[in-house]
Amino acid sequence: MIQHCVIGQAGSGKSTFIEKNFSRDECIFFDTGSMLRGMFSCLKGEQTSKNVWDFANPLVYSVYKQCCTVSQDTGYEFVTDGFPRNSSQVKNMHMFLSSTPHENSIIFHMLDISEDEQIRRIEERNGKMSEYHIDRISQSRKDFDSVLDELERIMDTNNACNISIEIK
Repeated sequence: MIQHCVIGQAGSGKSTFIEKNFSRDECIFFDTGSMLRGMFSCLKGEQTSKNVWDFANPLVYSVYKQCCTVSQDTGYEFVTDGFPRNSSQVKNMHMFLSSTPHENSIIFHMLDISEDEQIRRIEERNGKMSEYHIDRISQSRKDFDSVLDELERIMDTNNACNISIEIK
């Protein structure tokens, strides 16, 4: 299985990058944020974390695993938009892929933008910044850094011979 993980802070251009680089007719797509917002839009103001609902991970992992299975069975590449979002999701993704008997090639596309650029893009998209947006920017930057740290740890200690990891 070939998987492309497009990750970055809120407003970094993940969806735009995917649209420009991957054909909808040739890949399996997993847009975590879009899926969750669509399912739970009534809970928009109920988040305790500004980057993910606390209850969402089991659902995200279940859909992710199913997408991996479909990708493996069909040979279609798998593209994730915003997954993994934090170090916990990186650990779970790696643990799952390490447990499969299949060869897995994971390519991480890192979209890192400055905080000033991030603020400009979010203001352009949403208008005046609210406390929610300010908190989300801070959280998304911390989460992005935690993903990088966890990937570095995994790459330094990766004993799973069925996973190759590339960072772009």
